[in-house]
Amino acid sequence: MPTREQKQNKTFAEKLLRIQGKDYEEWLDAQHQVVIQENQELILEALDSKLNFISPAATSRD
Repeated sequence: MPTREQKQNKTFAEKLLRIQGKDYEEWLDAQHQVVIQENQELILEALDSKLNFISPAATSRD
């Protein structure tokens, strides 16, 4: 549950972005994309790790 300060920060950000002619949800989605792009190596390592733990029986079903 967001704190009062977090809610206030969100309200400020939404209003500032609106003044700049930007949509908050679009801006937020762009921020999500930045985090994902900045962590692509970690994501790929996690996926590779998961693939390495798949049992041979599971891969033979494909």
